[in-house]
Amino acid sequence: MKKIGLFLLLAAFLVSCGSKTIMNQQKSFKDKKWDRNQVLTYAINITDTAARYDISTTIKYFDHFPFDKVLLTFVLDDPSGEKRTSELDLLIRNNEGRFLGTKSGDTIIKKFTIRNNYRFKAIGLTKITLINRLPYPVTDGLGGISLTVKKR
Repeated sequence: MKKIGLFLLLAAFLVSCGSKTIMNQQKSFKDKKWDRNQVLTYAINITDTAARYDISTTIKYFDHFPFDKVLLTFVLDDPSGEKRTSELDLLIRNNEGRFLGTKSGDTIIKKFTIRNNYRFKAIGLTKITLINRLPYPVTDGLGGISLTVKKR
């Protein structure tokens, strides 16, 4: 009987320690078009520098999106003043030209990991910016991009 009680207590503890979403924010594009000048900015307040965070993005696109990849510049402004920038080439078509992701009607949704196990250096407001690097001034076929930050 004691073993069962101990097992249930341990199981409850493990379930409560799972990842916690601290931000999930969607930015939508009018008429399924992303203007190259439309910079996406997400803000999040960091209160725990000992924790590790996972940062991901989910892209909503449509059958008429003309490219194999979504090209972004990712900029993370840490509350410490440090700025991290990287270029992301998010593959949304396989080698045969078929779209990757979950499809429902003409809408396709694909999730991408940007940073795993990231540790912020200071508490405070963090700004994450996504910049369009696609070659057209206006790219048709994108419905929106969401950013999710989970605490481990």
